[in-house]
Amino acid sequence: MPHQVGLEFHRNRLEVISDNRAAYRVAMDSIASHESDVVKELTDKIRQLSNRIALPESERSRLLGAASEIFLPLTQALDEMRTRHGLDDPLADDEILDQLQTILSGRVGAPFDAEEESAALAEAERRNKEKIPPGYKDAPKFGDYFVWRQTLNEVAARGAKRLIFVTGDVKEDWYLRVQGKSLCARPELAEEAFRVAGARLVLMRTETFLRHASAFLDADVSADTIRQVEELPESDFVNAVIKASGDLSNLRAQLAVVERELAVIEGRVVDSHDEYMELRAAIAASSGSSEVEREQLMEAANHLQRSIRTARDLQASLIDHRSRLTAQVAESESRLTQMSRLNFRHKLGEG
Repeated sequence: MPHQVGLEFHRNRLEVISDNRAAYRVAMDSIASHESDVVKELTDKIRQLSNRIALPESERSRLLGAASEIFLPLTQALDEMRTRHGLDDPLADDEILDQLQTILSGRVGAPFDAEEESAALAEAERRNKEKIPPGYKDAPKFGDYFVWRQTLNEVAARGAKRLIFVTGDVKEDWYLRVQGKSLCARPELAEEAFRVAGARLVLMRTETFLRHASAFLDADVSADTIRQVEELPESDFVNAVIKASGDLSNLRAQLAVVERELAVIEGRVVDSHDEYMELRAAIAASSGSSEVEREQLMEAANHLQRSIRTARDLQASLIDHRSRLTAQVAESESRLTQMSRLNFRHKLGEG
């Protein structure tokens, strides 16, 4: 890895962490802004359910109390995740940083010495002024040229015959563009790579590299991740992560509601079935009772049986809904994890 990339990694790292902290804040703010409306809707639905299946007052009160605190597990989970990800303290242990240090140990190139840096800076300024690739689209910055120059130095030192250069930057100071499409590396870059380092240049976009890594290097890269990289402009990564985080929060809130409702319904079905069996036993033992008393017992049993049937229908519907939500949550979690990793890597590579 060129030394300039590592330098920019550390320059941008805290900003990236700040962006991720912002994503959590947006999710928490979204929960707060929707909580009152959702709780009101749930309260209305629970009252309707209570009337429909004749819930006892104690159970209705318990369910209403659970609804009023429905967002508490979600906010607590988000807060725990934020703490676990080290976003409360930027100086806390960073698992990603630890992994990168292990992966890149001994694989980071040397920095320019004072004379080389002075010459490279002068050359970067000249290129920016004369619009010579790479880097002039980011003028007055010079990070792109420093990365390029250090890469060529390393390739020349190794005597490599091919240079595969992976970048998420698709601006015209890297790629030859025709009718708005990026076709290949700028010819000036290919010529310079061969002239300076004796290597043939292959410029590869991030999504292309991920696709080839999946196909030929047995890397764990999903098709959905590649599609997201293809479709999302680099500047939209953080917004996409924030939106995905909000979507995941909403799905988890819905799943929590369904879990609570299902627990109540399942308990009610069991209790109602026991009560129904007691009524049937009372009817069987009521041969000496009056006809009116027997009719009352039969009517109560029939009413309870209808309530049980309604509750079981609702139970089946909730189980099906829970299965769909569980699958959606898992998919959303996977998508958010992959998008967050890609956003992190893209931001760290910005000059």
